[in-house]
Amino acid sequence: MDDNKSISARNLQTLMTEKKPVYILDVRPAEQREEWFIPGSTHIDAYKRLNSGDFTVLDELNIPDNAQVVTVCEAGRTSLFAAEALRRKGIQAYSLEGGMKAWNFAWNTAEVTLADDLKVIQLRRSVKGCLSYLIGSETEAIVIDASLDPDVYLQWADKNGWKIRYVMDTHIHADFISRTRDLAKASGAIHLLINKAKVDFAFTPVKDGDLISFGKASLEIMHTPGHTWESTSYKIGDEALFTGDTLFIDGVGRPDLKADENETVQKSKQLHQSLRHLLLLPSSTWVFPAHTSRAVPFDNKLIAETIGNLKIKLDLVKLSEREFVEYTLSKIPPTPPNYLTIAELNKQGSYEGHQPSELEAGANRCAIG
Repeated sequence: MDDNKSISARNLQTLMTEKKPVYILDVRPAEQREEWFIPGSTHIDAYKRLNSGDFTVLDELNIPDNAQVVTVCEAGRTSLFAAEALRRKGIQAYSLEGGMKAWNFAWNTAEVTLADDLKVIQLRRSVKGCLSYLIGSETEAIVIDASLDPDVYLQWADKNGWKIRYVMDTHIHADFISRTRDLAKASGAIHLLINKAKVDFAFTPVKDGDLISFGKASLEIMHTPGHTWESTSYKIGDEALFTGDTLFIDGVGRPDLKADENETVQKSKQLHQSLRHLLLLPSSTWVFPAHTSRAVPFDNKLIAETIGNLKIKLDLVKLSEREFVEYTLSKIPPTPPNYLTIAELNKQGSYEGHQPSELEAGANRCAIG
């Protein structure tokens, strides 16, 4: 707490991780709330009235007696007014310092242990929906699609008695700044990337079909282009498949970023082929995607699904190539702000001079469902 007026995103994350009773009051305009929000929060569009000095806008709220009250806005200013309005009513309330832009980096985890003691820890940026993975076998680990500060992965690896041996991305991301290069430097891990990747930094190239060993596990490289030309999936036996933005549990990746109409059609066809290839894997194989389109609650429940269940629940993977391309082109959402900038920075391998909190603000828009 800061002078009994604000709470940091890290402290709020701790409260939610520990399942403490927290009442989160979102006072932003409705259009901002629709873009992204904290799971479990209560919303009241009080922005204009609070900024005009009308604190009565919160008079009708029914707040639980035992809950820690935290008010939220986009950048942490209007929420200070909301907290003050509640304190005037005798309610101990705190403003989320930095607002949603600070909460953008809040994260939680879920985990599962598969055959041969293969442990998968899913690290989820709650409002951004980015999913990264720390996967351990015996004393070694790998990290896929790092989107958090390197210290997070290092601490969790240390907690499990692992040394991070390899780090990698499934593709050149457009919705968040990749921290994979930062993690490679911090951990001493080898930075792998598919040999098809066109980037401006050095990495250790791998190709389709290569096997990478860590602990007693073996990671197979599967080139699955379509979302991007370099898109790669990583398979560990018949247990786990890390699909990046190729295949989600509720849709597939959009094929249009940085592409004209003709290239989008070609990428859609390639995506259809990649999906058909993945869906030939055993029905019991678990699919771990790089994103979810919804805010992730602090519920410790994995965002994953088996190949068998996805073949049943996803109608678009049952379409012919022509039907798939037509459907995909008809469902492409608008390109969010900063996506092309983020993709270019990830290609360069540096975001020096840029603020990730500004570039990454807002939910991800990588999926077609």
